[in-house]
Amino acid sequence: MVEADATAWRPDAPVDCVYSSYALTMTPDWRAALANALSTLKPGGLLGVVDFYTSAAQPAAGLVRHGTFTRDFWPRWFAHDGVNLDPAHLATLSESLPAHELAERRTTVPYLPRIRVPYYVLVGQRRLAE
Repeated sequence: MVEADATAWRPDAPVDCVYSSYALTMTPDWRAALANALSTLKPGGLLGVVDFYTSAAQPAAGLVRHGTFTRDFWPRWFAHDGVNLDPAHLATLSESLPAHELAERRTTVPYLPRIRVPYYVLVGQRRLAE
């Protein structure tokens, strides 16, 4: 196991796969962390990301559009723990990894049994030539 700054740590050699589990929303400089993760991949390597999110008011074609309650409530709920739900996370991932699979889902959270929080699972492949 390695503990390091996700925006700067580099492996000894490019890797086949990087996995981020509920981390982008808790990383202040998430764009730098994402860029670093992508740069550590071998060409054709995979990046897997799962995280909570809310959609933009007008998401890109083909993406889920969350209602006003979801877009207002969940960012406030998570902000109490320093978690930043930003629609730009999913948009940036999709742009950075044009070859990807995406699932947008909802799940329950403790203490709030009647409402479900949105999350996504994205697995994308780094371009072969960059």
